[in-house]
Amino acid sequence: MQTVTHFLVTAFAKQQAQRRGVLTRPVQTPALLLGAVLPDIPFTLLSLGYGLYYWWLGSTPTGESPMVYMHFTLFFEDPLWIISHNVFHSLVINTLLLALGWRGMRRGWRWGPLLFWLAVGTQFHTLIDIVTHHSDGPLLFFPLNWSYRFPAPISYWEPDYYGPVVIIVENVINVLISGYFLTHWWRRRTEAN
Repeated sequence: MQTVTHFLVTAFAKQQAQRRGVLTRPVQTPALLLGAVLPDIPFTLLSLGYGLYYWWLGSTPTGESPMVYMHFTLFFEDPLWIISHNVFHSLVINTLLLALGWRGMRRGWRWGPLLFWLAVGTQFHTLIDIVTHHSDGPLLFFPLNWSYRFPAPISYWEPDYYGPVVIIVENVINVLISGYFLTHWWRRRTEAN
């Protein structure tokens, strides 16, 4: 799923949970929303850095296009790419962060709620990616296992796994959620005047 979708879906889920009274504790919204996008940040930075290098300063070692080399070779084989991409996509690491944040929150430590809600965001991101990536999903049990990826029956980008349909549905969801937030913002603004 696209990073912007993770952000919007998380913001919408949080707003709906608060509205329905599901959440019994205050939400650290900035930490939650950072967690919603944090798993994709290392991959984005690596893609930008390596992409700029390969496009402007040198060619890839295999002669492939930079995009193909980065996303189909480095992503699956290079330890830096594997670690960077999977640290916050790991069910193991995210669960540990959730538990640590929960403990900190229960003990009244100031960082506890921030870590807890950050981990809620990263775990929610990971769960969505597990069901929307077929061949390039997160390494579920990283760092305990460096190879297992759940082969979801759908992919947000792979044509053989309904990618063209999924991306349309995803973009419609983005437009609907954005419209929902824009409408609520506009109502509050006009009511305040």
